[in-house]
Amino acid sequence: MCAAIRSLADALRRFGDDRLVELLRARPDLASPVPQGISPLAARAAGAGSARRALGALTLPQLHLVEALAAMEDGVSPSSLAQAVSATPQEISPALERLQTLALVWGEDELHLLRPLREGLRSARVRRTYTPLRPPLEGEPISERIPGTRTAQAVDRALEAVRLLTGFAEMDDDPPGVLRKGGIPQRDLRRLALRAGVEVPVLATVLQSAWLAGLIGHDGEEWHPTRDWDTLCELPETQRWAELVQAWTHGHHLAAPVGTPAPGSSADTAAASAPRALLSDDLHRDGIRARRLAVLRFLYESPGIAAEPTSIMRALAWSFPLVPPAVIAEEVEAVLLEGQTLGVIDTGALTELGIAVVDSLRASVDRADTRLTQALAQAAPDPVDELLIDSDGTVTIPGRPAPALHPLLAWSEVVSRGGGITLRLTSSSVRQALGAGRDPLALLDLLQAHSRTPVPQTVDYLVRDEMRRHGRVEVSRASTVLTAEPDVLDLLTVSESAAALSLRRLAPTVAVTSSDAGFVLQVLRRAGVSPAAVGADGRSAGQAAHLLHGRSPATDLVTADGPDLRVPPDEAVARIRAADAGQHEQSVSDRLLAAIAESAMLELGVVDGRGGVERRRAVPLALDGGRLRARDDSGEEFTVLVHRVTLA
Repeated sequence: MCAAIRSLADALRRFGDDRLVELLRARPDLASPVPQGISPLAARAAGAGSARRALGALTLPQLHLVEALAAMEDGVSPSSLAQAVSATPQEISPALERLQTLALVWGEDELHLLRPLREGLRSARVRRTYTPLRPPLEGEPISERIPGTRTAQAVDRALEAVRLLTGFAEMDDDPPGVLRKGGIPQRDLRRLALRAGVEVPVLATVLQSAWLAGLIGHDGEEWHPTRDWDTLCELPETQRWAELVQAWTHGHHLAAPVGTPAPGSSADTAAASAPRALLSDDLHRDGIRARRLAVLRFLYESPGIAAEPTSIMRALAWSFPLVPPAVIAEEVEAVLLEGQTLGVIDTGALTELGIAVVDSLRASVDRADTRLTQALAQAAPDPVDELLIDSDGTVTIPGRPAPALHPLLAWSEVVSRGGGITLRLTSSSVRQALGAGRDPLALLDLLQAHSRTPVPQTVDYLVRDEMRRHGRVEVSRASTVLTAEPDVLDLLTVSESAAALSLRRLAPTVAVTSSDAGFVLQVLRRAGVSPAAVGADGRSAGQAAHLLHGRSPATDLVTADGPDLRVPPDEAVARIRAADAGQHEQSVSDRLLAAIAESAMLELGVVDGRGGVERRRAVPLALDGGRLRARDDSGEEFTVLVHRVTLA
């Protein structure tokens, strides 16, 4: 006969390894760092901060049971709990078992809610309506007039996302700037979207995913591709798409709401109602990863229908009842739009690529990348390397363009996309490519090599005429202007100390450089010159120069926040088991946590300010912020810093 369960630690000792793994997956903060035994694990699980964080993972029926247990006497039976919420023991059994797995409730015949949750919830009120099942998704059945159309569209969107990222990476002539708080200015984002021929939320989704994947970053002044992108761009398009989708799926940011205020923000609070900037913490959202994955799973479990957004919102509100409705609505809309941009979702249903994303969620990163790469490669048609050219400059590629045809996109405007792609060479598109430094003769060679018919004379004349006109006016980039006497500039242009500036002389007394003003001041001082920083109006700008000189470049690395486990959960469980078996010596903190979990009396030594040790028999009550709260055998409570506590 099993011994009675007297504490949460007793309950956790009865967990099998699989159930402990599930606990750590659901509450990863319990394993950071890995506790040295079951008792420290129980004490950590019973902590106020951890227990309240775990509430965010509860579904509506689980939350109802927690609220009822908080209002009822401690130690009620499962049947009494079921009666309180107007349900049967069988109906509440799945939710109750989940609460026990999450270590929020312990006990079998007598149920005990963790003390922090009992002390914080609902003023002795119990909901009388119990909703054990998630509302189903609703929508019209999916129908295709031509079989395979949805998959073809999904493939096209996936490859378009890769093309958008490639276009951004190649835009070295006019990269977007960086806001003071980080992120891309809205005007720059609109300019990039207009140049790419897409809506702002579409481009925002691609750039946000690339940022989270570490493929783009900034130097404090401008956004550019990172070395990781330089490596990835050598790989096939299918693998680049897999990288973007992985970053989006597991990211902690939204992209579609860029430029809008946060939901529920008040116009009275300027900071709260300010437009949110892309690639910044403005679009970070606690819990968005779990809710995004939940939406993908809802769609995965409801094949054959185009789910209506309102039904997805109801299902998500049931799964995350503590999230405000306005936030739920914004997130559902964002996930549907972002998923469509990446080819994962189409009109409220998963595509073949989306199904592959959900199937790979439990796999390791490398295996997931391989599965997603294979899924796109299998769904995508074979690339074609031939084209048709009309005399009006229309270029038709009858299928998915092969890599050899990709440079053509930079010379033309996209007319339509579908099973193939239709482009048009125009004066403005050719001028834009020439301005970016592209070779017009290489374009003509490409057209001649891949066209089924000879290149029309009108197209040849169009390219050559624009080539002759190009360069009549030269435009170059300059960040800083230097004005000085001619002999001073003569000295600087030949000085080795100033060689890093790459000065370009415009006039006897004027030179320009692309280097930042703060860097220029440093170089000139090392060269023995005493420069004075001035503003655009020519007057002293000492304060501005000081700020520029003190600016530190931002890093390209992106650290995604979130409660990820530092070690695999099965390894963490093995270490907890080994420590519980006495194979590892416990620290003072771990022994105190174990005593808190067991409500055990300890012989404490408290070091005083003179180096002496006062012995006190006490029951540890809480350990928080490096301080121990305990009650001695006389009933007096006291608080002491942990580093002043010794144990026999």
